[in-house]
Amino acid sequence: MKFLLLFLFLLPYPLYSQSNGVGLGPFRIGITTPDALQQAGFQEQELVVVKGTLALPCTNIRVFKADSVEVQGILMARLFLVFHENRLYRITCEFDGPLQTAFVAQHGKGQKRPTTRLALCDRSNAKRMVLESESWQLGDCVALAIRAVGTNARCEPEQTTRLTIASPSVAAITSECDLDHLDPYFEGIGVKR
Repeated sequence: MKFLLLFLFLLPYPLYSQSNGVGLGPFRIGITTPDALQQAGFQEQELVVVKGTLALPCTNIRVFKADSVEVQGILMARLFLVFHENRLYRITCEFDGPLQTAFVAQHGKGQKRPTTRLALCDRSNAKRMVLESESWQLGDCVALAIRAVGTNARCEPEQTTRLTIASPSVAAITSECDLDHLDPYFEGIGVKR
């Protein structure tokens, strides 16, 4: 009976068991919990729903956003932390300036991925959205930087670079949840979450 209880107690942990503390500053995949965000200026976002629905919630997903957080003198803007069962599994933020320099200095140049071009606006003068990306394998996590330049789905010019660090094993079991608002081009380059 004791072994059964121990097995049931440890059952949720294999998704994070190989985590080596990958992340940005104090925000670590598989380690950070929502309780750690109390003093960091984060606000919890609305409940995430299942893709294609308006009201079917992903109750085991929580998303927190900070407009900006400074860590060791580096500003991280539009920072989203996504938790599954109260464990951090995804970090998404703007990726430019000092953060990009520090990240590349720590992890080296990423592996370039093929460029993708998307027609998101049906106006005749709209430029295709060009997505350039590079990825890093960070232990059992993956980091992906996406640079988007062109005309977005609202037919407005856009230029942005976002970094996402995630645990692929947890992302796979939460793929039905709609997180496109964190980085609308994440799925456009054909990366499985």
